Amino acid sequence: MDNLPTLKKFGEQLDLLKRLAKDGNEEQVDFIAQSMYESYAYARDGFLSQEDANLGARHELSEKDERISLLEGKLKETFSVYNADLQLFGKFGKALQYVNDLKALDGLSEMLDGVARELGLGRIAVVLDRELCQGMSCPDIPTFYLKGCMRYIDATLSDGPNRVFLGPISKMMRPDIFFGDPEMGPELGGSCFAFGLRDKYSSGRLIGLFSIHDLSEERFHPDMGTDFLENFCSSVASTITDVINHQRSELLRVDVERITRHDLKTPLNAVINIPHLLLDDESDPEKIELINNIQDAGYRMLRLVNRSYDIYRMETGAYVLRPEDVDLLPIIKRISGDLRDMVRTRNSEFKVLIDGNDAADGDSFKVRGEELLLFSMLSNLLKNSIEATPVGEPVTVKLSSGEYPCISVHNFGEVPAEIKDHFFEKYSTAGKMGGTGLGTYSASLIAKAHEGSISMESDVTSGTTLTVDFNPESARGRDGQLEGEF
Repeated sequence: MDNLPTLKKFGEQLDLLKRLAKDGNEEQVDFIAQSMYESYAYARDGFLSQEDANLGARHELSEKDERISLLEGKLKETFSVYNADLQLFGKFGKALQYVNDLKALDGLSEMLDGVARELGLGRIAVVLDRELCQGMSCPDIPTFYLKGCMRYIDATLSDGPNRVFLGPISKMMRPDIFFGDPEMGPELGGSCFAFGLRDKYSSGRLIGLFSIHDLSEERFHPDMGTDFLENFCSSVASTITDVINHQRSELLRVDVERITRHDLKTPLNAVINIPHLLLDDESDPEKIELINNIQDAGYRMLRLVNRSYDIYRMETGAYVLRPEDVDLLPIIKRISGDLRDMVRTRNSEFKVLIDGNDAADGDSFKVRGEELLLFSMLSNLLKNSIEATPVGEPVTVKLSSGEYPCISVHNFGEVPAEIKDHFFEKYSTAGKMGGTGLGTYSASLIAKAHEGSISMESDVTSGTTLTVDFNPESARGRDGQLEGEF
């Protein structure tokens, strides 16, 4: 179409055509008229082709607009679902914090209240296997012997990795079992979600049931997605399994310790009392010494058994301290004598300082407390320090007066990294043959029983320092004055 004449040129051709027609020049008129017709036909075809192209472009543009509109709708729908999932994920995250904070079964009811608030649930319940919970305190949580209820549970829950029920309460076999409430029945209406809580260490065994009820029949229906809820329930099952196992272990430990204390005392009576009878008829000095050693060993064993019982009472908060004035220097001297062989083997020594000065004969450092407990605490701390200090290095005991009297025991060893954060916890030990992890634990209990505190600092450069800070009242005599004599 670029070769078509312009409007001005077309007008000139018309004027020329008129003049030629007037002059009677037919041949020239025919030529120009033919040329003008061909230009018109060419232009018409071009315009029609352009119109067809425009129509096609408009149609394609309309289709693109429809696709864009459809895509925008899908994006909005996807974003809405994503936003809803994100909010739901956040709610489950907050609810899971209540689960993670569960430490004992007697806190299960409080956990369920928190979960219900975060997830906006009406009725939520956990039912546990009574066989697993024997001896444990969970007064607000219903329990059943699940073995006797399995036919109802199997008839309700689906088979598979997760055992789930979704649907109206009328289709749930024995709702009273799932909610631990005899008043829960199909006549209540509404819908339910139920989940079988599995023992994570034995996947075929149920430890309990987790159930939710809503008055709306549409809240829980078989076609809804429950991935978040099922994963959440699996976390609940895992936590409850760990809590039950921990509490069962504690019950077993308490039983074993109680039985052990009782069973040890019976033969100890013979070890302690029979030497008295033997000494009455014995005159040989060597035999007398051996008999006395047997008797002393029996008394030491009896003190250990009694001290074990005292530690147990401290753990349970039942121990009543009976304080008196106690001079720590004779105790430290006695412990040093007991550890003499160990000190000699390690080519070490004990250094005792009172307010920075070497302890001398006639010095004393008195606190209010129980002598046997303080002896046990210091014995554990000094023995640990001798075992930990490098060969040839001393162990230093510092007794400091002031508003907060304290005892610090220093050695040049470093506490292993794997137990630094739980150094005073029960059974915390590393690298010691035959170590029980009870020495520092019992020392911390004894310090607390004296209303004091115990701490540890350790690094490779300066070694390890164990510090016992006494409550000011524990270091005062009857006249109210500090009784450290330096």
